[in-house]
Amino acid sequence: MYDADFGHTDPMAVLPKGIQAEMKTDKSGSVAFRLPERAVE
Repeated sequence: MYDADFGHTDPMAVLPKGIQAEMKTDKSGSVAFRLPERAVE
């Protein structure tokens, strides 16, 4: 994945470390990203 708005960019979205993540793409270039489990209990 590249050119995404997370990390040290603006807006600064936070990606938690140590949990599962899913990314799906399609032929049009659309990307869906989700975290299927909770990062904090």
